Order: sequence, then C-alpha cells, then structure tokens
Amino acid sequence: MVYLTTILSFTLLSLSTLTAAQPSCPECTVHPHNCDATAPCTSAFGQRLLCACRPGFRATGVDPGDTTKQWRLNVTVHEHRVWVAPGVKCDTLCDCIGCEEVSFLDGCVKFPQ
Repeated sequence: MVYLTTILSFTLLSLSTLTAAQPSCPECTVHPHNCDATAPCTSAFGQRLLCACRPGFRATGVDPGDTTKQWRLNVTVHEHRVWVAPGVKCDTLCDCIGCEEVSFLDGCVKFPQ
C-alpha cells in the first residue's frame, strides 16, 4: 500500500510540474471582439488569435515583466511585437526599440520544426 501511495504521489507531483511549466497566452475572439481598440485581434502565425499592440507600443499600466498581461515571442523578425491579454490597453510607448523591456513568453505558440 505504501508503494502504491508513493507512486501515486510521484505521478501527481510530476503532472503538476508539467502543467505548471506550460506557458499560456490567452486567445482573443473576433466575434465578439474582446481586444482593446489599441490591440487588435491578430492571427499569430496562422495558429492562434492574439491581441497585438501596434509596433512600438506596450500595455498601459502593466509591469513589463508581467507575462500574464503582456509578452513578446522569441520568433525571428517578430521579437519586437508585444502581445497582450484580451481587454488590455496598448497605448504606452516602449522604452526602447524592439520593446525589449517586455519579457518573452516562450512556448505559448508552437511553430513547425
């Protein structure tokens, strides 16, 4: 019985660790439109719909490191783009070219190898 309990505990711990490690980026909807007017709902590389700030802007009133509200994707030619959760306003100018103050959120969009 102790052996079974140990295996079950280890399995549950492993599953919770895997679940916690998977980043999530909230999707938007076009009908009804749930992005702020400053961050239109955009196809993210043909896979998911995400709210995207205009180039050179980031989320307003959000810490640049808060990846639950805004993030960048580490994808060549798109590293400068800031993506936000639905409803988040994007009318704050970035501090530098490429909005480098906003953190990357890797893994929320899968790309073909």
